[in-house]
Amino acid sequence: MGLLYQAVQSQNEMKRNFVLSKLKEMGIRRSRTGSPIDLLTYEELKIEHARASAVRS
Repeated sequence: MGLLYQAVQSQNEMKRNFVLSKLKEMGIRRSRTGSPIDLLTYEELKIEHARASAVRS
């Protein structure tokens, strides 16, 4: 059970880092609320990425 948990946590961290890097490539360093994006959860990062992508379209 421990290995499965570690695998899921690792996958979630990879997804979070991917979205985080995409936001940084777009020049975004803070969320719309002013929080540094490095402190956001994966779910919060997805929202910020969607907003930033919509604005740039």
